Amino acid sequence: MKEKSPKRAYYINKSALTLVGAKIREIRLSKNLSIETLANTSSMDYSQLARMETGKVNFTISYLFRIAEALGLTPKELLP
Repeated sequence: MKEKSPKRAYYINKSALTLVGAKIREIRLSKNLSIETLANTSSMDYSQLARMETGKVNFTISYLFRIAEALGLTPKELLP
């Protein structure tokens, strides 16, 4: 019988996610946008965006690009 291979461990840098999320929130608030407005503009669910802003979800680079575009920024400007 063949042994099961161990599950792949995924690297998650929680402090980086928290910093990026805080930066997104900071910029969103500075532009007087609600989380719902930004979520709609970037074609995302607002609860997903809320989890991103609080660093509770490991999101893809595609989401970073969508948010940056909706805010009129480059993705680099969303990095701390």
